[in-house]
Amino acid sequence: MPIQELLQQLITYLRGIWRYRWIAMVLVWGVTVTGWVVVAKMPDQYKATARIHVDTASLLRPLLGDLAIRPNVGYRLKHMTRTLLSRPNLEKVVRMTDLDITAETPREMEMLLDGLARSVQFGSTRRENLYTISYENKDGEVAKRVVQALLTIFMESTLGETRADSDSAQRFLVQQIADHEGLLREAENRIKEFKRKNIGKMPSAGAGYFQRLQSAQGEVTQARLLLKEATNRRDELRRQIEGEEPVFGFGSSSVAVQRSHPLDIRIQNLRSRLDELYLQYTDQHPEVISAKNTIELLEKRKQEALEGVPVVAAARETGRLEQNPVYQQLRIALGQTEANVASLTARVEEYQNRVSELKQTVNATLDVEAELAGLNRNYGLIKKNYDELVSRLATVKMGEQIEQTGDDVKFKVIDPPRVPLSPSGPNRVLLSSAALLAAIGAGIGLAFLLSQIRPAIYDKKTLQKISGFPVFGSVSRIWTPKLLFRQRIKFGAFLGVGTVLLVAYGGVILLYNLGGNGAGQVLDAVRQWL
Repeated sequence: MPIQELLQQLITYLRGIWRYRWIAMVLVWGVTVTGWVVVAKMPDQYKATARIHVDTASLLRPLLGDLAIRPNVGYRLKHMTRTLLSRPNLEKVVRMTDLDITAETPREMEMLLDGLARSVQFGSTRRENLYTISYENKDGEVAKRVVQALLTIFMESTLGETRADSDSAQRFLVQQIADHEGLLREAENRIKEFKRKNIGKMPSAGAGYFQRLQSAQGEVTQARLLLKEATNRRDELRRQIEGEEPVFGFGSSSVAVQRSHPLDIRIQNLRSRLDELYLQYTDQHPEVISAKNTIELLEKRKQEALEGVPVVAAARETGRLEQNPVYQQLRIALGQTEANVASLTARVEEYQNRVSELKQTVNATLDVEAELAGLNRNYGLIKKNYDELVSRLATVKMGEQIEQTGDDVKFKVIDPPRVPLSPSGPNRVLLSSAALLAAIGAGIGLAFLLSQIRPAIYDKKTLQKISGFPVFGSVSRIWTPKLLFRQRIKFGAFLGVGTVLLVAYGGVILLYNLGGNGAGQVLDAVRQWL
């Protein structure tokens, strides 16, 4: 559509609206006055506000490190900021501020909670952990109590949830520790009963079956080597003492050496030693057995020596040999060597018996070791879990003590709940202006609607378009002075009515802007009059 036609259409609409200008003016006045009355009758609203700062930078955290559990206070704060206006918290606020007294029915309680949720404002600055709580109500004291209740719930819930989680964790850990103590006792009893049943098959000092078998075989080898060395030394001593022509510094002689007297001394010494051994050991001890064998051997040799040597020669030579120190030392060394041989012989037999027993019980011993290893492994796992639980419990308790000291998170109320002396709402200036604008829009809309219902033709093109016939000419209106004067009076009256409306609007705005007790008294008077 060409621009000229658009302008022509716009002019036509404006003419139609101007035609019903008085009806529009009446509607504007009615809507404006009604709106102003409604705004004036609105009760004053008082807004209570409080600010709180949460300090989560505790000095104990870097000092304690992993010794104590550090709750995620940031997460708790974030959770509380999202759930502060939940229904359970709003119900607490209603009970704390006695607002529930005003609600007599469940429906009224629902309306009260919904209004409270809409009116409460909660804001935060995440970087600085600064939180603002505000609430608006027609009663300033009620608004202050509501903000104070929300502030209390915010602080207590943030700390309370952390402590509740800590208590729950402690109860769980204590229960688990008690259960693991029972498991430990059962495992210890199983190991004790197993050891009692297999007392002779248990590994010693952490050594397994093959380690014990290898050790026993090594002991047998070592004992046999020592026995061989002692036997060779004994035989050499015998050859030196029992030679065909022994000479001990008194000349040569073919008489056999008489050993009766030295053997008696040796036998007496061994019997004394045997008496001492009986005070400490039994008949089955290797040293006791060795001493007995040595005594029997010496008795036998003594008897043989006495039977093979003449009495006179023996008596004569005995006196000479007993006085020879070399002979005496050889006899003493021979006796010690024979005792050592007997002891080593018994030791070799004992070690060989041990090796034989180990080889005979190989299957049973391996089964016992495997079962014992399983029991110890199960006990070790339970003990490890038990120690870990005890450590965790100590960590949780230390974390709870930190929370109780209040050093982990601190709440600092920067601005306590307060209510300004002047009301914070409603914004009567804005509402009055909106009422005027809405009235003007309604008047223009009504005039436009009437112009469309009862249209008028203002030019030739419109007439030609509507009728469908060509228009050859038009007759202009001639304004006489009388008609022109009357028309000007009507226009002036319209402007005057509109000017009065604007002046009234200015007065209303001025009244609201002045504020103070005078404006409040005027508003109270208007409310009473209305």
